[in-house]
Formats: sequence, C-alpha cells, structure tokens
Amino acid sequence: MEAMHVNRQLDLVLDTIAATNRSVRYAPGFRIQVYVGNQRQQAESAKLLIYQNFPELSAYLTYNQPTYRLKVGDFMRRLDAERYYSSIRQLIPSAQLQSDKVEIRRSLLIK
Repeated sequence: MEAMHVNRQLDLVLDTIAATNRSVRYAPGFRIQVYVGNQRQQAESAKLLIYQNFPELSAYLTYNQPTYRLKVGDFMRRLDAERYYSSIRQLIPSAQLQSDKVEIRRSLLIK
C-alpha cells in the first residue's frame, strides 16, 4: 500500500519535470555564419545557395544597421556542425562556425 503512495508522488514529480522540459525551446549550440556585410542582395543570394544545396537547414537572416548576417543550421553538437561546415565552406569560403542559441526542435530534424 505504501509503495502505491510513493509511485503517485513520483509520477507527479515526473509529470512536472516533463512539462518543464517541453516548455524549453532554446539551448546552447552551433550555427554556421555564411554571410556578413551590408548588401541585402548578396545575403539573399547566399540564402538561396544554401537552401538549394542544404534544404534541411534553417536560415536566419538578421539586420543590425548597417550589417546583414546570415546564419544557418540548429546544431546541438559541434560534430554535426563541423560536418556541414566543411561542405558549406566549399561553396562559401568565408563561412564561419559559431556558437549560438539554437532551437531544440529544429536541431532534432537535422540528420
């Protein structure tokens, strides 16, 4: 009878932890910066090039006057990021691997 009481308490705690974990959207990870500059057209061209060659990677274009930055990918592990980085570097030699805050759900979609 006492074991059932402990199991109920444990289930409540586990449900609380699971709910908390589902609410976490971002985690530290890595992205590949493929463009930095003040030409929007060049940023869009780089974005199109990445999308054509790596459709599974999400692209993030930000603008902080006067600079556009294009980063791609949501990698939780550096090893995964480096694998893509070497391929992207062949297309865009100025690409850089950077640590960043990544979206967890999207990182699980990258193979």
